[in-house]
Amino acid sequence: MRVNGREVRARVIGEGGNLGLTQKGRLEYWAAGGRLNTDAVDNSGGVDTSDHEVNIKILLDMLVKKGVVKGREERNRILAEMTDDVAALVLADNAGQALALSLDGHRSARRYEEFVALVDDMAGAGLLNRADESVPSREELLGSPQRDRGLPRPLLCVLLGYSKMSAFQLLLETDFPDGAAGRPFLDGYFPRLLRERFAEHFQDHVLRREIVATGAVNYLVNRGGITLLPRLEQGAKNGIGEAVTAWIEVDRQAEAPALREAVLASGRAAGEEQAALLEIEDALEADAQARLEGRKGAGAEKALREVRRRLER
Repeated sequence: MRVNGREVRARVIGEGGNLGLTQKGRLEYWAAGGRLNTDAVDNSGGVDTSDHEVNIKILLDMLVKKGVVKGREERNRILAEMTDDVAALVLADNAGQALALSLDGHRSARRYEEFVALVDDMAGAGLLNRADESVPSREELLGSPQRDRGLPRPLLCVLLGYSKMSAFQLLLETDFPDGAAGRPFLDGYFPRLLRERFAEHFQDHVLRREIVATGAVNYLVNRGGITLLPRLEQGAKNGIGEAVTAWIEVDRQAEAPALREAVLASGRAAGEEQAALLEIEDALEADAQARLEGRKGAGAEKALREVRRRLER
């Protein structure tokens, strides 16, 4: 049986398979007040698991050939031991992506026309096909009675995917995946057992650069949002590699990762957590922009100390 999206009375939909809804149906349902992602987002855990499986097997097979791992039996035992750790890495990736969509929902409500312009830019550059993805026209988006909610979440899901794919391809063309700023993304991709025993061999992985670029793009976009890189690149003389490096260095120097974890573990309501996270990201972006433009930072560390102070109340 087929129904129109506006006729569905469920408050939340999760798509356990592919194309449970058409994109037009998702947009109708969202406009009627429903909450949902897209099938690609809801099912991304399986893709992420397969990605980890393939890359871990490539590493272990390389170690078997080197004689570091003593044969296929030990290789299989190591794989089995890492099952829970791989699941944790995948779940963390997917939780981060879901949170990214919520944060960009807030951002797009605050800066609606900027996000609409991003849609136009992506379509104009050939990154996004409006017809294939059922993307509303510029006029429809600007005239939407729902614009106070930001861009429709199913549309944000599509934009998130294309933004990451484009940034990944561009970052691969730079020397970022070979530099010091990218190394933590290579280490962080693999489960703890591999980090503890074989980290010195990670550099020899045939897909090392792709792993680093994917990790860096996911980390930055999931936190700073889909419009962050276009804004940072405006101040970068040498393009996306310089922009990503500047933001990551500011993020680490300000100890933002630990503060984000504290926010998410604080037990506050989701709205309060998200407001605090947006405050963190705004401060980091300001300092990254300043760094790219050769100016003194705007005080991200000071802003983050204020967030910590409020958490401790």
